[in-house]
Amino acid sequence: MKPPFFITIILPDVLLKYYKRYAYARKSLFLQAERNNTSMNKRIKTVWVLSIATMVLILCGQAYWLTNQYKLVTDIHIEQLKTACTEAIEKEQQWRYETMERGDTLENKIRKTYTIKFDCKKTSREVDGKQVSSCVTFTLPGKKTRRILKDMSLDDAMDLQNRYIASNKRKFDKHYLDSLLTTAGHDTTYAFRFYKTNRCMVKPVFTTNGTFSKRLDIRYSTNPLEFVAVAFSIAVRPGDIISAMGWQLAGSTVLVLILAFCLAYQIKTIIIQKRIDSIRHEFMKNMIYEMKQPPASEPTDGEAVKLGETDFFYSFNELRHGTDKTIITSRQAEILRLLATRKNEVVSREELLTEVWGDDSYANSMALNVQITYLRRALKPDPAVAIEAVIKKGYILKVKK
Repeated sequence: MKPPFFITIILPDVLLKYYKRYAYARKSLFLQAERNNTSMNKRIKTVWVLSIATMVLILCGQAYWLTNQYKLVTDIHIEQLKTACTEAIEKEQQWRYETMERGDTLENKIRKTYTIKFDCKKTSREVDGKQVSSCVTFTLPGKKTRRILKDMSLDDAMDLQNRYIASNKRKFDKHYLDSLLTTAGHDTTYAFRFYKTNRCMVKPVFTTNGTFSKRLDIRYSTNPLEFVAVAFSIAVRPGDIISAMGWQLAGSTVLVLILAFCLAYQIKTIIIQKRIDSIRHEFMKNMIYEMKQPPASEPTDGEAVKLGETDFFYSFNELRHGTDKTIITSRQAEILRLLATRKNEVVSREELLTEVWGDDSYANSMALNVQITYLRRALKPDPAVAIEAVIKKGYILKVKK
């Protein structure tokens, strides 16, 4: 009796058709997973580059802003220091007047009395709101010395005369000037010296030198009619500048720390997601690998590898312990085969990964840990067999004789 036409012709065609659809769907699923993994890697690299570039730009912007703020605060501090120096010099000159006047007797005052003549030309003009003479001539007492100065106001001429008188009574006092500057909250002077100069400095002349640690150089005519001047320097302390920028530095530091934390958290999340994606991708590869394996027939005793009281059938992915049967995956069978060929010897992780998976990537290393766990569970009924880990080396299959 012939089988029906449906069974001989139609049914095989239908089964073949559905099998092709299944194989195509399986292949498409694998290809889609490959594309997704490639696309994920590209997106992760893009996010990494953008995040690091953003962090670098923000840090550069903060550094540029802080540098400009430091320069601005330094300039303000130097202007305050110039004002304090000018006031201290004027107070020092006034102090010399007062101390000498209080210490002198009437007889000494009469004996020290002298006259300074200065003549101003009638032709004058206005400079900076002051009426200045084109030429002022000073004639010093008891001397035939004459000092001619140009473009000077009457107030400035009187000030120069007073400086001459104060300098003849008492020399410029550095210690008193330092005490005035210290009281004002500034450093004391250093590199102090007197020198001769033909230049008449009505007001103190300031010069700023240095880059990060600056100093203020001051020159001042203490006795311009006898060509005597004084020069000294005052340090501009960086600590004072940084203290004045305290809230700005604190705010900038907090902002940078917040941004660094956000970037670190983002990078950590990306790394975790990448690991999860790699493990998922490897799991799919393992599943496809298992599905491609041909179905096994019933094993025979001659094909078994004896491991204690357990028989291992590599070709059929099967473990037998007495009447108990345990089916393991092809990956697990490959791992157990490599361990069984070198019983009671250490097999390195790199060798297992290379032989079973083809490379020792992080995802494959995680998969190896999982497969070892399943193998230990499958071998647990036999106390004579155990898989032990050797730290930083690999695994050893211990079989008791």
